[in-house]
Amino acid sequence: MALADWCQFFGHSRPPAPDFVDKDYPDLTGKVYLVTGGVTGIGYEVVKKLLGKNAKVWILGRNQGKLDTCVEGLKKEFPGAQLGTVLVDLADLSTVKPGIQEFLKKETKLNGIIHNAGVMGPPAGSKSKQGYELQLGTNNIGPFLVQKFLDDIIIATAKKEPENTVRILWVASSGHFFSPANGGILWEDLNFEHTKSSWMYKYGQSKAIDVYLSYLWAKKHPGSGVVSVTCHPGNLSTELQRYMNVPGWALSLGQLLMPLHPAYMGAFTELFAVLSPGITTKDSGTYVIPWGKIGRIRQDIKDGMKGDNGEKLWTYLEKQVAPYE
Repeated sequence: MALADWCQFFGHSRPPAPDFVDKDYPDLTGKVYLVTGGVTGIGYEVVKKLLGKNAKVWILGRNQGKLDTCVEGLKKEFPGAQLGTVLVDLADLSTVKPGIQEFLKKETKLNGIIHNAGVMGPPAGSKSKQGYELQLGTNNIGPFLVQKFLDDIIIATAKKEPENTVRILWVASSGHFFSPANGGILWEDLNFEHTKSSWMYKYGQSKAIDVYLSYLWAKKHPGSGVVSVTCHPGNLSTELQRYMNVPGWALSLGQLLMPLHPAYMGAFTELFAVLSPGITTKDSGTYVIPWGKIGRIRQDIKDGMKGDNGEKLWTYLEKQVAPYE
């Protein structure tokens, strides 16, 4: 990584206070948002902030019981809230079409989708239902298919809504800095079937792909009117770390060097990306960092997504999801 990348990476640990917060958000009455992974963590905090501004929110998750419990709790906190659930397991492509089709039967507009759900550092050898390395399957291939089914409704919404207000957020991570060299993607073994590597290397690749998708979606849909961006929400204490098996001394050292912040802080980053009036379609592919600033992407990844690597990735993803469309 370049020196500027290291400076930004460690700067994420103690970013300045957010200056785009709840009081700055517009009234979202009549607006509709879909949040993946909205049952816990950052996604849950994003849902609450959207509800606080009168948006209608759909929460996508893989467990109907947890979805129902989440909605029940939110309706107690936000009486009269408009909430819905979408049952999809991002690690099983066969669940995407029926889940999104049910959503499309009930909804006629979509002002934004926040691809927030993800997995980090699962046990070695973990696979998705279709046999993909779990982080690749859950963080990239599943969301790519979800987005394909939502393209028509979100583009149609953008044609009717104020300019630059309809958005797609692909939640990435500073982990993209630790992805494979020369573009962030290990093309010779994308699914890590033959390569022994750390969970961070695999996670880094999945987050680099999210960065790619923020740019590529806009490139593949010129004139859509939809803003497509990415972000690192922050170094946060959430269920994302549930698989981490780290010695106590290492945790203490890590907290000293790079303290973890409450999950609600990550919502400031994500909602800056989704609601800030300063971001337009010309900024598609922009990488937002805590707690609502424009950051830098690793240069080889930036070059890759705008070159042959980007086209290669899009073709690969299209091929993987084709049997499930």
